[in-house]
Amino acid sequence: MGNRGSMSDPAMSGPAPRREPIFNLPRVVLAVIAVLVAVHLWRLVLPFESDLGILAEMAVVPARFALQFGWLDQARIVQEALNGLDARQSAERMAVARYFLDGGGPRWWSLLSYGLLHSGTSHIVMNSLWLAIFGSPLARRLGPGGFLLLIVIGTVAGAFAHIAMHAADVVPLVGASAGVSAATGAAARFVFSSGTRLGAMGQDAVVRALPALTLPGMLGNRQTMIFVIVWFVSNWLFGAGVVPLGDAEQSIAWEAHIGGFLAGLLLFPLLDRHGRQALEPT
Repeated sequence: MGNRGSMSDPAMSGPAPRREPIFNLPRVVLAVIAVLVAVHLWRLVLPFESDLGILAEMAVVPARFALQFGWLDQARIVQEALNGLDARQSAERMAVARYFLDGGGPRWWSLLSYGLLHSGTSHIVMNSLWLAIFGSPLARRLGPGGFLLLIVIGTVAGAFAHIAMHAADVVPLVGASAGVSAATGAAARFVFSSGTRLGAMGQDAVVRALPALTLPGMLGNRQTMIFVIVWFVSNWLFGAGVVPLGDAEQSIAWEAHIGGFLAGLLLFPLLDRHGRQALEPT
């Protein structure tokens, strides 16, 4: 009688199971997060004066653009900046205004570079986690090029939305939140369309096969609408200060978030190579 194969017999054990990576994220998402973290760590070791100089060159200062476009003059900006402040706060705000306005016109590159800066640890952690969750399916769907392009467009759109709503503001805008919001808005077009859990979207083929919702189709998808409504309401609550957000060192620029979200939501079909065969009827 022949011997039965044991569990250790190579002939019976079959191929070794594939090892799953510790971080099952697309490389482009990991690269973006790594860049954001590296820039933040670099700023932490710089002297205060050097870091302030980086902020002046890379952050979006809305009042600079208002002056450039002729929306407001400097006297009106100063008046708006000091409105409602006591003597001590007025002195601090005047110092900020002089520093950021005396250096010339707007830094046009800041419409993108501000997305590399963050106000604190909680700020960058939150953006990194959100990008990992919603940026990953988007990167699998669009590929690295389309993903980065949408992030760039969303970042710029968020900057303009913030400038439009805070034209007289001399407080600099920083953070990748607008770009992350663009990824979230774009992902909302397909991640909830078939009821698939976000955690199950670890393969490119699975993500690319998901039906992409039209805007009317989103209105008819309960899960998508609940997510969108909760996203908008929570952004407003945090941005308006109704709900405090941890140890955030400055207020949440919810207008920039919404600008980025709408850019991703509306422009996603133009970048989606898999959308034609995946459009879901309304």
